[in-house]
Amino acid sequence: MPYSENSHSMLVASLLATASLLTTNADNLMLWLGLYSDMSFPRVDLHNKTVIVTGANSGIGYECARAFAGMGARVVLACRNTTKGEEARRKIVADTGNDAVETEMLDCCSFENVKKFLERWEQRESKQVDILVNNAGGLTSTVAITPDGFEQTYQANHLAHVLLTISLLNRSHMSPDARIVSVSSVGFYASDPLDATNTDASDLLAKYNGKIGAPVSFGDMMQLYVRSKAAQALWTMTLQRYLSQTERWKGISVHSCHPGTVKSSIWSQPDGAGSMVSRAGDLFKAFARTFGITNEQGAVVPVWLATASQPASPELRGMYWDRLSWKWVRPWSMETKRQTELWEKWCEDAQTSLVL
Repeated sequence: MPYSENSHSMLVASLLATASLLTTNADNLMLWLGLYSDMSFPRVDLHNKTVIVTGANSGIGYECARAFAGMGARVVLACRNTTKGEEARRKIVADTGNDAVETEMLDCCSFENVKKFLERWEQRESKQVDILVNNAGGLTSTVAITPDGFEQTYQANHLAHVLLTISLLNRSHMSPDARIVSVSSVGFYASDPLDATNTDASDLLAKYNGKIGAPVSFGDMMQLYVRSKAAQALWTMTLQRYLSQTERWKGISVHSCHPGTVKSSIWSQPDGAGSMVSRAGDLFKAFARTFGITNEQGAVVPVWLATASQPASPELRGMYWDRLSWKWVRPWSMETKRQTELWEKWCEDAQTSLVL
């Protein structure tokens, strides 16, 4: 894996990360000018393969699920809202002709709900998972605490997927050459450097005295979001490092990605960005509307990571990707000691541990 705190000086690593971020921003302009063609993924045969996509009832998750179903996979739509999930299932079946599409209840704001999902999975005749796309999540414009006692963005976007993924691994349900893809964000670059004291957002919550329902500023809302996305990327690097050291899981590929700036409903949700009234917020939402790509295009990178041969190469596993290319990341995120300390914090918070 090209990421290594020992391979580059702090200055060089910082310059490489800045160059990657500038490239992403330039890509947005090139897309708007119509100078880029649409991305695509390979049409591979996924018959007899099982795929789980979290948050699959709409947006990028829906388009990922539709793409996998179109390749013949058995696809499980893991959704908080099963009514919307069932509507999505019917549309995917009608569109692809693949009736091996199912809906399962999965609420990432509840560890109990995630554990119930896992219990139901344990009762299945076929338990193997070949592709797992950790996509569910969102952002909130108020101080929101889950029943498990964590800031909602932190748990829904990150911790719940830590619990889900590690549990599937520990139960030997991931296939030997499985792909695990976490939908992160270019916001990773804007995150404060994470450590065991701030990854749970306790420092930001303290500004509002932990008052549930208190409106948060646009800047704090976005910092909550980008920290959770940075957590996904760091966790991906760390998970791949651990898996690659084992005989049992050395064939598994783990990746995180920026799907692109997408014209997604996440920016109009009434309990999230849609309710924010601020100049910065309005400018950001206008940017997404102007430069954003479709959900279908937003699904290309995660689907490509789950199906193409290139990202399964041992030297490219554990990477952060954008527009089908791996990108340099912030130097602090490559520090092995930091990754290990955060891993321990995330496992403790998610009430799990990886059995190596």
